[in-house]
Amino acid sequence: MYKPKLIYYHDSRHYLLYRFDPPMSLNQLRKPVDDLIGTGIDTLVYGVGMGQTFLYDTKIGYRFGEKIDLHDRNIVWWRASENLETAIKAGNDPFKIIVDRAHEKGIRIIGSIRINDSGAPDGNTYNVGKLKYENPEVMIGEDPNGSPHAPTSLDFAKDVVREERLAVIEEICDRYGADGIEIDEYIRIFFKSSEIKQNIPILTKWITDVRNLLDQISKKRNQRLSLSLRIHPSEKANLDIGIDIKHWIQKGIIDWIIPHGDTSIVDTVPDFGWMANEIHKVGGTIYPPLGRETYDDRYQTPTIEMLRATATNFNAAGADGFYLADRQWPHTNKEYQIFREMSDPVIYSRKNKHYGLAYERPKNDPHLNKRYLPQVLKEGETNKIPIIIGDDIPAAIKDNELENMKLGLRVCQYNVRDQINIKLNNHPLSISDAKLTSFYGGIVPYFPQKLGMPGRIDTHHWIEFTLPKTIVFQGENILEITMMQQWKDFIIERSVNSVEIWINYTDIPEQIGQQM
Repeated sequence: MYKPKLIYYHDSRHYLLYRFDPPMSLNQLRKPVDDLIGTGIDTLVYGVGMGQTFLYDTKIGYRFGEKIDLHDRNIVWWRASENLETAIKAGNDPFKIIVDRAHEKGIRIIGSIRINDSGAPDGNTYNVGKLKYENPEVMIGEDPNGSPHAPTSLDFAKDVVREERLAVIEEICDRYGADGIEIDEYIRIFFKSSEIKQNIPILTKWITDVRNLLDQISKKRNQRLSLSLRIHPSEKANLDIGIDIKHWIQKGIIDWIIPHGDTSIVDTVPDFGWMANEIHKVGGTIYPPLGRETYDDRYQTPTIEMLRATATNFNAAGADGFYLADRQWPHTNKEYQIFREMSDPVIYSRKNKHYGLAYERPKNDPHLNKRYLPQVLKEGETNKIPIIIGDDIPAAIKDNELENMKLGLRVCQYNVRDQINIKLNNHPLSISDAKLTSFYGGIVPYFPQKLGMPGRIDTHHWIEFTLPKTIVFQGENILEITMMQQWKDFIIERSVNSVEIWINYTDIPEQIGQQM
């Protein structure tokens, strides 16, 4: 069984076909692979289209834009369609180019398919497939208790739907020669809501058919083709839509899993531990995403120190590597540093790390653990906030490689006349020993605002402590903040908005100028 070290997902549209005016050159069509040559990424997961329309010369469904006479969407949609058509006419089928180039450069290439999507033939025809046009009865139809996407989504209870999806997978892996398939649950709908429980065996039979198909192709190529899933990390969340994921894992159907709960905001708290345990029992692997956005006014995207911290905690929870997606493109030195370091934990084990806690989601997901921030400080009450640290602090101290550790708290509407007690792992920290800085406010990046998170961070103080080296533990650390007395003439609510711990290591200084 093939086990990747570091996976990169490329959706084929936003960082390729949307970006170039037609016609595209062969060199441009190869960029998803060529951009990764020489990095730590050994597996490229490539999005083959919109799930029901495809960005290659499909014989099963429609090409992206094939049903469009007059393009009335964003110019990038026209670009993608026109780039696809001109490339195919020139003999440069984009997906074939990617597969051949990946094989030439020794990179494993996996086709990724959105296994279901909404949309009817009378709607956005860019992403409505041939199956719906020719057989509109394949859609779920009225579902008052289901998702608003359900009525125009494919109904996997119907044989023809499962057969068509299987044919697409065969086309990707057999005709095009991909090394496996990633099934992206995407909108998380397979059946009418009232029929989910009774149809769980149907979906299990279908995923078994996928495995059998890949095994048949594997025999012809003398190479095991990989089957991976991008799914929610909660067992119940999967059962609720018809995926008996624990059973699928135990039967050895799946090679690896991408636990895809809430992956937008970088979050150092892992949520996939049970899944890692289960898939390791059968020799499979798991690759959590590291997050691509921050909820912070200081950083537009996660820093390398944040990603090292997240990766360290995820490794401790059972991750076999990581799944990177939607990194800035064209890639800069920052991305290439990520691509190198995240391929092996040895690289970053003794490098500086920035452990932070993620801000609460704008919409509650009952299947995901509630995040710890923000927390309101109320007089006479103690707020306990856990923060996980994956570094082996005692070992670094023994080797004389730990430079310092810092604790940072962002407290909104803090009044310097408030009396606050702070402890870390029962060790008292005095605000008189801290560095205090005040800010009028801050604006967070665009994407968290798009998700519905507050766009502005209120007026706040940063309270920063340099910590004794022996008080931070590997594992869970408990921060206690008690509002002993709130200044009586200032009645606005105080809250803890951010908590972070920096682990800084000694290293040889980088030489500048004529230093030697």
